[in-house]
Amino acid sequence: MSDVSFAREARTLGPLTLVPFAHPQGCRGYLLADRSSRSAMAVDAHLDLVEDMAGRVGAEGWTLMYVVDTHTHADHPSGAGRLAARCGGTRVAHRKAGHAGVTLNPEHGGRLALGGSEVTVYHAPGHTPDHIVLVAEGALLSGDTLLIGGVARTDFLGGDAGQLFDSIGALLAELPAETLLFPAHDYQGRDSSTLGNEKRSNPWLAISERSEFVAKLTANPPPRPANMDDLLRLNREGVEIPASIAAAEAVRLVEAGGAASVIDVRTGAEFEAEHVPGSRHVPLDQVESHADQVRAAAAPRLVLCRTGNRAAQARLILDKLHVGGLSVVAGGLEAYVAAGGKTAKGKTRVSLERQVRIAAGSLVVAGVLLGVFVHAAFLALAGLVGAGLVFAGVTDWCGLGLLLARMPWNRAKSGAGAPAAGGTCAATPPAACAAGAPPPAACAAGLPPGKKPGGG
Repeated sequence: MSDVSFAREARTLGPLTLVPFAHPQGCRGYLLADRSSRSAMAVDAHLDLVEDMAGRVGAEGWTLMYVVDTHTHADHPSGAGRLAARCGGTRVAHRKAGHAGVTLNPEHGGRLALGGSEVTVYHAPGHTPDHIVLVAEGALLSGDTLLIGGVARTDFLGGDAGQLFDSIGALLAELPAETLLFPAHDYQGRDSSTLGNEKRSNPWLAISERSEFVAKLTANPPPRPANMDDLLRLNREGVEIPASIAAAEAVRLVEAGGAASVIDVRTGAEFEAEHVPGSRHVPLDQVESHADQVRAAAAPRLVLCRTGNRAAQARLILDKLHVGGLSVVAGGLEAYVAAGGKTAKGKTRVSLERQVRIAAGSLVVAGVLLGVFVHAAFLALAGLVGAGLVFAGVTDWCGLGLLLARMPWNRAKSGAGAPAAGGTCAATPPAACAAGAPPPAACAAGLPPGKKPGGG
């Protein structure tokens, strides 16, 4: 159940091997290894990718020398600390990041040795002040500085659009057009490009004036990434996401914009009757097969059911699939509502827990009546049901509940997911760390679409 892999096809870069890893959130991580010395580095490891990366390092017989974060991530939990603890290796980031546990802070032009090869570190501020990019054997690991067909946004974490323009310009001036581009995010399933392709097709690189680039990049910024403050604390301080949180804390996270991180594992009928607006519905019996829907949610991911029991079961399943950043909402939806959380309500349905009690009680009564009036052997039915209830109480696993959850009356008539966010002037839907396409001049000037500067 845990053999899922997000590794893409390995690429040969001279004496080096590059293995990209693609996460459902659009994040990209990389393993870069020297084939001769078998020394390796990891770059931008998402927490969910730690086991996958560690497994690849072990299977290849590599020695992990470095674990690099190109910048402070605001949209997902970094797995750098956990991967370094698991496989060894020195954690690397720019000194301005201030990440706990990082012991190597290379300056601009610094080099990291991988066998006979060297990886050059460039300070490339703009998306964040601490941003670095890596250049090795004709490849640029650009972090979020330059994306395929786009660039990073600069409206949070001390970002600066002018600095981003300068950083991209310096890289394009120094590196040849055939340089392969491997970014830290791609939201359309692409793995790589070249700087030459980007010069020809990336609309942001067609802007030659710094002032125009700044005006368009800072016009109408999209919403901040979900749970950003909590993720920054995690990534800077190494704080672990707790296995369980109080309902009041869940209310705070949702009110701060984290509703899409709520994973509701109740039945479809229960979800339709009442749910957290904007939450994701992934029923318990579908959690394993729909794990990518959970991975696509921003951490901390809040696992919710009616009272907390099914959420705890879902967390165990997801943990075996190496899905990180999961917190069970203690007391479930009942506690969430009691703590002041707002919900959307529909037609009232009988909860799964009540259905289990009704079904179990009915089977016991039927077994006793049949045993008395038909044949004593039917008394065994009551005994089996009683034993099942004891087993469910001890293990917190209820087979009858899982069976009832699959019944037609417990299925939702329609699905629900997290609402998409967008901006009026965005030519393409913005993603967590990427800017949309350059807006029209009117939008960049702060005017509504169709309105020309100076009136008209």
